Amino acid sequence: MRRMKVLFLVADELMPSSRVRVVNLLPELNQAGITATIFPYPRSLKGKLKLPRLCRRHDVTFLQKKMPSPLEALLLRRFSHRLVFDFDDAIIYRHDAREELESWSRQLKFDWLLRQTDLVVAGNPILASHAARKARRIVVVPSAVETRNIPSQLHTHQASSVVIGWVGTSGNLHHLLNLAQVIQKLASHCPIVLRVVSDKPIALSGVQVEHVVWRLETQEQEIARFDIGIMPLPQTRFAEGKCGYKALQYMAAAVPPVVSDVGVNGQIVEHGRSGWVAKTSDDFYDGLLNLVNSPALRLELGRNARERVEAHYSIPVIGRQLATELLRVAQG
Repeated sequence: MRRMKVLFLVADELMPSSRVRVVNLLPELNQAGITATIFPYPRSLKGKLKLPRLCRRHDVTFLQKKMPSPLEALLLRRFSHRLVFDFDDAIIYRHDAREELESWSRQLKFDWLLRQTDLVVAGNPILASHAARKARRIVVVPSAVETRNIPSQLHTHQASSVVIGWVGTSGNLHHLLNLAQVIQKLASHCPIVLRVVSDKPIALSGVQVEHVVWRLETQEQEIARFDIGIMPLPQTRFAEGKCGYKALQYMAAAVPPVVSDVGVNGQIVEHGRSGWVAKTSDDFYDGLLNLVNSPALRLELGRNARERVEAHYSIPVIGRQLATELLRVAQG
């Protein structure tokens, strides 16, 4: 049987979205009969002139998160047998570290690109709703995490302090700092350590903070050292588009997450069963306090979280789902 060829156009293989949405899934796609070619989206004119021939050689062109100019999108449409666009962030808005989120230029490029595609792959239903006005066909494929042969938190050690952990880039540290007062209040009543796995450190008055430099090779081991994982988010349109990847990482390591009730967090984390979903700062404090005071609860929620991720968000599950959609669109 002839193998299907897919050209994956990514911003950078090392970027989180490219790694999570494409690179990590390649073994599963290969098993499903898909031969993948990864090509960083070219910046130079010389590089862009290579795209027509590359697209013609493949059954499907898969554009991951990159929003090209309208002319480039039109050319991709012209030379691709089938064109797929994948995104896992609310890319029509600026990052919520900026004061102004609205961007007419992003919205126009997004709408134009959607008109050219045969299929849009959205990371969650909220993102799918952004594409619904213009896209011909949309499917939701969540982001996936590794669950095989990774370390997990056993919740059997009796340490003097409970480790509350956060992992992420420095560009999102403002989300963590929004929870500063909750963590400071908790630290005044309970023996806790805030462990931040990131490229930059932070300091919180009255809180013991440990900084661990983020590395791809060690992030799973570091997350498994957390007793509790936190994912605070502001109620912004940009944050609402998040795919809950931090929560999924914690859950894969059997670390119970406490997350803001923003976007799809409340769908990923089953409140009171596989973690804690907080609508307010007081909810966040209560969830953390309950977990800090109860190793048994951390063990129960951590086990349930791990099982949920394995069943619904693991690389084998999501890889097969994406392969099915790609094979379907290639067949028209």
